[in-house]
Amino acid sequence: MVETTGSDPTVSGPGDMKSPPALGPQPKAEDLKPTEGGYTDKEPQTNGTVKERPNEQNGVSTTEEVSSTSASSPPTARPITRSCGGSIDRRVVPVNSDGSLPPEMEEEAMEDLHEKKQWVERDVQALRELVDAEPNLKSRIDQPFLLAFLRARKFDYEQAMEMIRRYHRARLENKELYVNLTPSALDHVWPLQMQTVLPFPDVNGRTVIIFRTGSWKPEECSLDDVFRAQVLILEHIVRIPVTQLKGIVAVVDCSGLSMTHAYYLTPTHARRMISIIQEVFPLRFKALHFIHEPSIFDWIFSIVRPFLSEKINGRLHFHGEEISGLHEHIPADILPEELGGSQPPLDNSELISFLKQNETYYSGMSPVGLQGEGCLVPLPVPFFSPLTIQVEILGGSILFPHHREFPHSRK
Repeated sequence: MVETTGSDPTVSGPGDMKSPPALGPQPKAEDLKPTEGGYTDKEPQTNGTVKERPNEQNGVSTTEEVSSTSASSPPTARPITRSCGGSIDRRVVPVNSDGSLPPEMEEEAMEDLHEKKQWVERDVQALRELVDAEPNLKSRIDQPFLLAFLRARKFDYEQAMEMIRRYHRARLENKELYVNLTPSALDHVWPLQMQTVLPFPDVNGRTVIIFRTGSWKPEECSLDDVFRAQVLILEHIVRIPVTQLKGIVAVVDCSGLSMTHAYYLTPTHARRMISIIQEVFPLRFKALHFIHEPSIFDWIFSIVRPFLSEKINGRLHFHGEEISGLHEHIPADILPEELGGSQPPLDNSELISFLKQNETYYSGMSPVGLQGEGCLVPLPVPFFSPLTIQVEILGGSILFPHHREFPHSRK
């Protein structure tokens, strides 16, 4: 997306689809100070050692001067404050919202996403016109829906449009996963307590999802239903504006993971699940933490890892039994006791209640938004040759057939 500079914001209108608004003068690094939710105007700081500041845009760290005592000590549980969205329950979708962020987050959104409040209507209209011009695409064009894609692609219209195509393409190629995708249709999954979303964020204000692999009982629900439940949860939290800005982190508790579970996970399943979550959801996946990995984990993960993007691969954290490492990223005082936290045992009943309050919304979502072949863009899938994945285990190897069900080009 090309930035305009030096222009009067009253000149351009919604029809200017290719050029975003001028962002105006940006604050200099030396005029900023850290807060839990971003950076504000400078105040006097203590003398100068260097502390890493997470860079939301590219996952690397920049530096700034802070107190020397904080530089050497690990992150600790901080009070939940409004500045990092801590008072916003990350399980609750705002009612009658136009997708706007809280006022205190507007500066962070401008710096991180190139989102400027006075230009939001113009940007949404520009993307709406691209959707309307797309042949064979039937998509929602309301502001909250389109804003999620704009934020996921830092207000680049063309990239946001491409993500919308992929979103609907995934629904077309995987109809069986999206038919009757409602909270009540998964009532046999929720009691297993596999998945939940924490009400409070991590130390960077990011929404926290927990998944417990060992809680899955294949005799009670299929792997597809496990995935359907995860998709529904993602569809839910992506509607929350603060989550669109801050992104999400996932904690995968591998306690109880066994060969029984591994039996059902094939490369075909892994590829389909990862391509849908990784490529089509307008969410910013910031980190993936694994804990309590058993000996079989390396073998199972070797099936999954080839399908992860380079960016996601760079955001993986493996903690093993050293759960204190997890607490450096996610405060123990917001985690359930299974994860070494001070909260009661994991219970997703409140989340399911919030999901079911939106039952009508989800039942009205069409599984197919693309009609015909006019604008189908295949989801990107890693290429492997020969068409098998060889997994090394116990000094030998097991060969899994690698069927290419996702075409790389239309016939």
